[in-house]
Amino acid sequence: MKQLMKQLSIIAALAMWFTPLAAAQDAAPAPDAAQDAMVEETGEGMAEPYPNLDTFIDSMMETQFKLLDISAMTVSVVKDGKIVFAKGYGMQNREKGILVTAEKSMFRIGSTSKLFTWTAVMQQVERGNLDLDADVNTYLKTFQIPDTFDEPITLKHILTHTPGFEDGGLGYLINYDPDKASSIEDFMATYVPARVNKPGAYGSYSNYATALAALIVQNVSGVPFDDYIEQNITNPLGMGHTSFREPLPDNIIDGMTVGYKREAGVYISQPYEILGGFRPAGSVAATATDMAQFMMAHLNNGTLGDAQILKPETAKLMHSVLFQPDDRLGGMAHGFYETYINGHRLIGHGGDTFQFHTDMAIDKDEGLGIFVSYQTNTGTKGRSEFIKTFYDHYYPDPLEEITPPADFNERAGEYAGTYTFWRRNFSTLEKALGLAGGGLTIAPSGDNTLVFAGFGEPRQFVEIGDNLFRQVDGKLTIAFGEDENGNIQDLFVDGLPFMGLSRAPALESPLFKMLLPLVSFLLFLTALVGWLYRRKEFKTMQAPERTAIRLSLATASLNILFVILLVVIISVYQFEIFETIPTILKVSLILPILILVTTVGMTYFAVKAWREDYWRLGRRIHYTLVTAAALFMAFFYIYWNMIGWQYH
Repeated sequence: MKQLMKQLSIIAALAMWFTPLAAAQDAAPAPDAAQDAMVEETGEGMAEPYPNLDTFIDSMMETQFKLLDISAMTVSVVKDGKIVFAKGYGMQNREKGILVTAEKSMFRIGSTSKLFTWTAVMQQVERGNLDLDADVNTYLKTFQIPDTFDEPITLKHILTHTPGFEDGGLGYLINYDPDKASSIEDFMATYVPARVNKPGAYGSYSNYATALAALIVQNVSGVPFDDYIEQNITNPLGMGHTSFREPLPDNIIDGMTVGYKREAGVYISQPYEILGGFRPAGSVAATATDMAQFMMAHLNNGTLGDAQILKPETAKLMHSVLFQPDDRLGGMAHGFYETYINGHRLIGHGGDTFQFHTDMAIDKDEGLGIFVSYQTNTGTKGRSEFIKTFYDHYYPDPLEEITPPADFNERAGEYAGTYTFWRRNFSTLEKALGLAGGGLTIAPSGDNTLVFAGFGEPRQFVEIGDNLFRQVDGKLTIAFGEDENGNIQDLFVDGLPFMGLSRAPALESPLFKMLLPLVSFLLFLTALVGWLYRRKEFKTMQAPERTAIRLSLATASLNILFVILLVVIISVYQFEIFETIPTILKVSLILPILILVTTVGMTYFAVKAWREDYWRLGRRIHYTLVTAAALFMAFFYIYWNMIGWQYH
């Protein structure tokens, strides 16, 4: 069971694909010395208006390449309508010996792609074709979103990741064959997620909702989505090396940076990731200088040179806050999300695929935009630290020391518990990924602070306001929300307005997720060992007694076999289960059904054993305990949607 939890944690992390949620990452082996020197630079005199900018970024990247397993990286910085820095690091193509350049090397930017989709939505609002407050079903032609709640889902909900959809992607999130890719319209109709919250209640990041918005743009404009983006955004801005298309067009495909994965110290090239119907949520490939054009257009309220992709009033609306989980934390604009670094308001979007990790932020007050993208399979640490490091260097803001309230220990227990993200699955087999954790734990420290665990290393937080806390040795802020009775129910993390959390259901506590399953499997093992020890005695029993024991042996064996199979499947296939459901997994799902049948039989004979005095007292008690374990595991499989074939 422990090994299964470990393997599920890998898959759960992969399930957050092309999500802008930054996670802590341990240091990885440094790249070879030759790789450190592989750089190309754009332009002269780039240090203005930031002194020694080229030296500062070169130094930062030298450090990151040594500490993190990075194959390639690209960056652009714009200031007051000009590109002040653009540079590539590492290898675009190792086999061909091609270095990264900021102008020609294309990187997959993951969820940063969503900003193009949101810009397209706002263009259609500006043209009078879309109403942000209208029911999205108004704009759908071939299917409808179920009316689970009285409140309809609107584009405002979609722009802020508050439509209330569950998350999903098992078996259909990604593939590597363009011929298997679905159209946006077919994909949206096939994989409609369950609605689990009324719209506007919680931020819950949704790739499906983003792709749905793209379909709506396609429907009201009458132009296929890929064509629409080119005609209305990338071509006007001169972004000739940017595309949603899968595969990339022939005229730019040679500029694509190859994805690599290091195996046994050797870089192995990886296939191009195909998102198909999900592509409006994360398929863009772009160069750093193209993304500089996009940033400058938004910094200038929709205009770049002679091109205008948004009217100034529309751009300002798009950049304004539309949803805040707590009015003391950063919120969601119309697609962009807010972060605050050293007192500066940034709006932007991060993005991740399995192979690439990206961040983009614009500071309108400073006229500053920063874009970074990394080719690495070792997590988001590089991209999540780049912009903060830049601000710490050029816009320093010393950390103000704070003293914990002397009486906080008395109320610290009100906040303690496990909080789970609303971004999870509820209705399919994918719900079982929740067994890996997927939440944050809050506990009193005993020193008038709270210990916050779940994002890398545990951190301590100090109360600074009503249900508001700041990190002791940093500036991260968290806030708690109350239910109608005034009890602490929700948790919100600054910088993550799209990822609300609430207290974990009791059935998803460590007791039910880990301890009771472990106890159950220990009891199953005692049943098997007991039979081996007394198998000679088995032959002398009456037929009903032998049937009862056979059922217990079958139930124990099936449970153990099922867990072993899951461990093997997850270990072997890992992220491949987001491409397709392996046949072995489909076959293994027969076992929980058989377990239900044998558990019913065990329950019957457990009652019969007490009524008819089977065996001696100790053995009856043991049989009853094994039956209770079987009943619990049957309920466990039902709760986690493991009964039947509950997947798309």
